[in-house]
Amino acid sequence: MCPPCELTAGFTLDCKDTIGGIKAIYLQQHADFLSGVAFNGDEEVDTLPTASIYKYTCPKHTGSFNEEVASSVENGTIFYTQTVAATFFALSAARRKQLELVAKNRLIVFVQDNNNNIWMVGKADGAEVTAMTTSTGTAKGDLNGYTITFTAEEAHKAYRLESFTSTPFDNFASITVVAPTI
Repeated sequence: MCPPCELTAGFTLDCKDTIGGIKAIYLQQHADFLSGVAFNGDEEVDTLPTASIYKYTCPKHTGSFNEEVASSVENGTIFYTQTVAATFFALSAARRKQLELVAKNRLIVFVQDNNNNIWMVGKADGAEVTAMTTSTGTAKGDLNGYTITFTAEEAHKAYRLESFTSTPFDNFASITVVAPTI
């Protein structure tokens, strides 16, 4: 076994103190993050380049972040498929226009989970919209809104950002979070 692949630690049984789901996603063009990303000793992101990112708030119980490994024993390769799914309520012309712009880009997707971890999806190669649905619904209780799926294929698992103090990205002076307006 090559030294860089040697194991360095095991896991203990953790407390049952985490919950599923995501609170928000933050988007920006992948090109803005091609350089200026640095890591601490735990491989958490501790430096980001100067950029504005756009916040998209997810209604509770409607968003997720999943990561699956794809490994080929025959070829000696491994990569990770990172998938972010989000739902947004209410159809509108302004939302339609923004989601069309989102779909046409290669993106960095920052995912804030319900445990207040922030994950960087698509760091090396970017994330792209691989599915989007606009729906009026059928019954009165059905979704009137949008569902969107972002997918990235990366050589490494998604990186976690260092913990923020009180609001997301407050520990990254170079990042401006643009609040939702529509």
